[in-house]
Amino acid sequence: MLVLFSCRNDEDLISPVEKETSQNALLKEGSSLSLWKEDETYIRKVQEVYAQYADENYIFSTHGTILWEYAMTMDTFNENYLIAPVVKDGKVIKTLEVFRVKGKVYFQFSDKDPDANDFFQTLVFTERDKISASVAEGKYTSKSGTISTPICRKFILTVGYVDGAGGEQYPIQETKTICKFVETALPDSDCLGDVDPITGECGGGGTGGAGGYNYPDPPDTDEDPCEKLKAQTSNFIFKENVTTLEGKTGESYESGFRISNLGQSQLLQNKPGSQQVDMKVFSNTVILMHSHYDGLYPIFSPGDIIFFNQWIVWAQNWNAIATNTPKIPLNNLTFTLVTSNGNYSFTFDGTSTNAFPNYTQQQMDDLNDKYIKLLSKAKTITNVSGEVIFNMEKLEEEFLKFMDKEMNMIGIKLYKTTDTGNSELKLVNGNREKNDCPQ
Repeated sequence: MLVLFSCRNDEDLISPVEKETSQNALLKEGSSLSLWKEDETYIRKVQEVYAQYADENYIFSTHGTILWEYAMTMDTFNENYLIAPVVKDGKVIKTLEVFRVKGKVYFQFSDKDPDANDFFQTLVFTERDKISASVAEGKYTSKSGTISTPICRKFILTVGYVDGAGGEQYPIQETKTICKFVETALPDSDCLGDVDPITGECGGGGTGGAGGYNYPDPPDTDEDPCEKLKAQTSNFIFKENVTTLEGKTGESYESGFRISNLGQSQLLQNKPGSQQVDMKVFSNTVILMHSHYDGLYPIFSPGDIIFFNQWIVWAQNWNAIATNTPKIPLNNLTFTLVTSNGNYSFTFDGTSTNAFPNYTQQQMDDLNDKYIKLLSKAKTITNVSGEVIFNMEKLEEEFLKFMDKEMNMIGIKLYKTTDTGNSELKLVNGNREKNDCPQ
């Protein structure tokens, strides 16, 4: 157990929260005081790194006391990110964010986010019966100009009551919200120990600082997504299936295949009385692929997006049951679409995501209408033959806009799959950006 050392001699100067943290620093399983489910494995392992390298005198005098039990991982469960409040003299004055990149973690103390400080100040120093967790969503443009959806936390604070006409009491409530982008690691790390005034080297017993600190036993989910997809799309069976499906795009119905983790391929059946393929998956399914016949938009449909979300959520739930074996590696699941205008793949880069709502028929109709309205901007109908021509770059951009606004899913990645390799497609500052994977 690590006991935090305080350079103060007068215990009266330490708040009860700071004192409790100092006496019991390492977070025990189930001892989190967050209102939400957190990645406690990551929080504990970060504390182990901190215990190994940190100089408590330096940390306290420079920053304050880190309240690890209030650390939040912001809906991430892949040992990648946390944010925790830093307290001094009974007040949250900073936050600590810790990012992981492969086998290194990077500590960043910041006093530049007053909203985050205010959020934690209320969370830490308010009686729990006066606050309750709530759902929060947000969409922002990052400093780099990238439009993305951050992870937000919100709670409702009851600050008092007002009497009704009949003597009943109604609560007076405020909300506190924090939003963070958690997918991009910062380029360097703050030092956890004294800095030599002559050499400028970071102390604290480690080799950290700008280069980060060694992280124990990183999860084996860090393989590059491009390399994973390349291994799948260059497989002989996958290529054979693509060739077969490309020959089906002129039909009036969808076709598809299911590929298992052993490389076995099965032809998918069509739903009775329908042009749609029946996309069933099992615990050993790693690739599911289907075609869009000419007449459909040559990119994933809203129903396809829902299916991929359901597949990932189902796999998460499967993995959560201890008796279910083997576990499903979510990052290996690939959903491929074959069309006469190009082929696309969805992959998942994470360990968990949120399920889409159970859409009503009216909501589905509204989604389809918005989808058609956006994608129609990329469609041209020739005057003579009535042939439909698509501007595929425009189509891809409008599709990304549709997903970003209407069906945003944490962890999803879109790739264009060709004979020469794969390219990631994403929305940057409202525009389509194409990044080719290494060959």
